[in-house]
Amino acid sequence: MGRPIGSVNKEKPFNDALRIALKSRPLALRRVADQLIDKAEAGNLAYIRELIDRLDGKPLQVFDRQDVPIHELSDAELYRIAARGGVSPDTMLLLPPAKVRSDEPG
Repeated sequence: MGRPIGSVNKEKPFNDALRIALKSRPLALRRVADQLIDKAEAGNLAYIRELIDRLDGKPLQVFDRQDVPIHELSDAELYRIAARGGVSPDTMLLLPPAKVRSDEPG
């Protein structure tokens, strides 16, 4: 079983050890970056992808929900689908609109 949703892995011992090692060898990171760029420039697709991921971040994973019957979608998912036309792609809608009773005035 994976870690619970919302938990944060605060301890990163390898990250800490790597930062300590790099402080004692400041040019090592530069040489590693140069090798990455050289191999990407030579056309190695794995290094090109790594370089892009480091600069732009990994692409978002898209889940295709077209095969799911509409009655199995949550209210929040249905709201996001309905609102897509009037919302810019970089805006994230987290909650559906508040329920409004139709018999209330105005």
